[in-house]
Amino acid sequence: MDYGEISKRLERSLELEKPPLAVKFLKPGDTVPEGFEVPAKRIRFCQAVMEATWGKALAVSPTEMACGPGPGSFGAPVKERVLKGEVHHSLGLFENPEAAIRSLGANTKMMPGAVAYVLVAPLNRGLIDPDTVILRVLPEQAMWLCHTWGYKEGNHLKIDLQTEASVCSGVAVSSYLKNELQIGLGCYGSRSATDFGRNEMMVGIPGSALQRVVEILERLSRPMLDSRSKRIYLEAYPEKRTEAKV
Repeated sequence: MDYGEISKRLERSLELEKPPLAVKFLKPGDTVPEGFEVPAKRIRFCQAVMEATWGKALAVSPTEMACGPGPGSFGAPVKERVLKGEVHHSLGLFENPEAAIRSLGANTKMMPGAVAYVLVAPLNRGLIDPDTVILRVLPEQAMWLCHTWGYKEGNHLKIDLQTEASVCSGVAVSSYLKNELQIGLGCYGSRSATDFGRNEMMVGIPGSALQRVVEILERLSRPMLDSRSKRIYLEAYPEKRTEAKV
């Protein structure tokens, strides 16, 4: 697959401001491909995603991630205070440690020891066949991406939305393991440790579904453009024509 061309088609169809990102999970014993850099300092997975939008290609070991719950998303051990819910309770994110334990325990996770490195790079560089493609999007763009899932058969998406470990577990891992498009609103960690904007959200596309999603987005170009033109709104409220962003 020509990932450079696929990336262009995604950017063109959705009018993306940030490039699509490829994510791949390396098993123990797999070699980090040429072109990837192992960070010199400990970073979070969400920070690797951020840096990939800057053009970097990173190979991050789950055991070296600078995050509380993040390593667990990829099958690595997490600190005892995180497991006991103490960290998230102390941050004021949950009323009690038990609620934190319940929330984090329900997150989608890789099997213990299954991932040696998580690779993250701009999709258009074509360095890897992605297990998941991550898009940083606006809500309207996320809506059209979600609509591709029901375009042919009318199926509704089953999204397990979580607001802790959102980027790592909720988007990267869930899209891959469930083989279904997933959305993420971010979490305390990803929003405080990266440049993610308040108006941004994320969508994860299973790598196996990437071609189909792109093709359907292109078929949706007519209703997408019509919706963005605000035609129906302006017909109903012509006095707003000069104010409308079209």
